[in-house]
Amino acid sequence: MAFGGKAVSTLGFPCLLLFLFSLAAWPQGAAAPQKLYGNWYTYPLGNPNTDPVRREFRHNIASGNDELVVTRSCTDQSRVVTAKAVSPIEISAETIRILKSASDTEPLQGTAVCEASITAGVLGYSFSEDGQHVILTDPGGNPDYLELARVTKESETAAPHRLYGTWLLPPVDGKEMRVQIRWVFYATAERQDKVRQIAVCTKGNDSLVSHVDSEIGLSPDEIKVMQSASNAAREGSFICQASLIAGSWRYTLSPSGLKLTLYPAGAKPMTLTREQEPGLN
Repeated sequence: MAFGGKAVSTLGFPCLLLFLFSLAAWPQGAAAPQKLYGNWYTYPLGNPNTDPVRREFRHNIASGNDELVVTRSCTDQSRVVTAKAVSPIEISAETIRILKSASDTEPLQGTAVCEASITAGVLGYSFSEDGQHVILTDPGGNPDYLELARVTKESETAAPHRLYGTWLLPPVDGKEMRVQIRWVFYATAERQDKVRQIAVCTKGNDSLVSHVDSEIGLSPDEIKVMQSASNAAREGSFICQASLIAGSWRYTLSPSGLKLTLYPAGAKPMTLTREQEPGLN
């Protein structure tokens, strides 16, 4: 038909109506995969067995499939090893169907391995009101209930805060004196992470205390000492010295949270014990 002196096709109108009808008829569950996409950690943090595990729901453009990726990070001496398992999944409005089991293992020291695994099956799921948490249910599974929280910058820095407190190194007995070293991890009012090393030296009936502080950076598996520092307390020929050397140390926490193992590069691991009544002293 002619309109304003130009030819106008009427074919565009039924096509537009058909497109709008298709949008209106699209099932509400179609948005479910997009809402799940992203990285998730086991909530709450604080469990050494689940803190190193991450779950990612993603769309693989090459295959056209949605996928579940499970990774586990393990510390082996001074290195971090990551195992990764991937499985295709189908996501509906209420369920996640894991199409096949998958597993991956990476060797650690000795006979130990770092393992990530996925078991085929059907999981139910539901979101929190803010969409930042998701509950997975697996009746008869172990576990049969799992809460995940979306990974954010804030959540990635929450786990290292379990380091806060006072840690004791085994005392060193020398020919002339005994030295007890404490490490105290804390945060300032400006939210800057710091470490304080406290050296208590005992010689006969005399004792001296020396300490130094340094800013640090904390990640889930590494402590980075920003500045070297040293200080010595003296009383005549009696000297008690505390010192920190700038650098990065890998670390692991025991499941109980009472043992901290540090892995200095090129040196033997050091194991510290949490002091039950922490303080800066």
